Amino acid sequence: MMTNLIQTSPPSTVRAAFKPALIMLALERLRPHRPLPVSTLTGKKYLQVLASIATVGLVEPLVVIDDVSRPECFVVLDGRLRLEALRRLGKVDALCLISTDDETYTYNRQVNHLSPAQDARMIAEAIRKGVSPTRIATVLGVVPRTVQSKAVLLEGICKEAAELLADKMCPASVYVTLKWLKPIRQIEAAELMCSQGNFTSAFAKAIRSTTPVEQLTIREPLKRRTNREITLQVAKLEREIATMQATHSAVEETYSVEHLELAVSAAYIVKLMGNDAVSDWLRSHYAEYWSQLKAVADEARGAQKAKAFA
Repeated sequence: MMTNLIQTSPPSTVRAAFKPALIMLALERLRPHRPLPVSTLTGKKYLQVLASIATVGLVEPLVVIDDVSRPECFVVLDGRLRLEALRRLGKVDALCLISTDDETYTYNRQVNHLSPAQDARMIAEAIRKGVSPTRIATVLGVVPRTVQSKAVLLEGICKEAAELLADKMCPASVYVTLKWLKPIRQIEAAELMCSQGNFTSAFAKAIRSTTPVEQLTIREPLKRRTNREITLQVAKLEREIATMQATHSAVEETYSVEHLELAVSAAYIVKLMGNDAVSDWLRSHYAEYWSQLKAVADEARGAQKAKAFA
């Protein structure tokens, strides 16, 4: 009888990406991994971060790693806006999470954002528990009217449709459009948007335009178009949407991988061209390749110097 021998390798140890304990670090020991553009400091996102920290303090710790060029100092991998806001507010230290890897790819690409429905539900729940819309607006850096609009965003949306769209990135205007429809039609519209992967306001309005009058809760005051006009418009819209989705999906599927590959390749070329023996050999035997590789390495080094300058 033959016995199949299966060789098993010892289980590999998964290295932790962060040190287990949070630590308070002085802001003077921190620097961002790359400088903030001047325009960022007047942007909406930064002003919201500034307002939030000023009102409730730092909620999410900064992610840092040891700065090899400056002993006892750290590079901020994630949290440049929070770091700048803390400095503007006169803070002297910040709670930090120490990373064991210097990559910033994860923080920029692999991020779970709240959908508008989840955002609205949290705001409505906070108001129900007694938090004033004014305080919420201050924390979020928006006007109170925006908070009040979000708090009632899901009112008039049936439970089934709300559940279908709960984790989808639907703009608020989609929910406003769905409120024109009766519950059964809302469910049909939500199912159609999910099946098509299209959650744009234009698509929601197209669905509303093809909805029979008896399935509307709000009657359109303007003159309704003929069925033929509606059919032609929807057909054209669907063709445009299908083309746009195909293009977007193709780009989205390849962008992350290509971005990572380019970042790794650039770092390798910098290291390769930093070896004088290799660089001299390439220049002597493959001058045309050497000049192109040198241009890539110089550009990558320039980006690194810009980071260090901050």
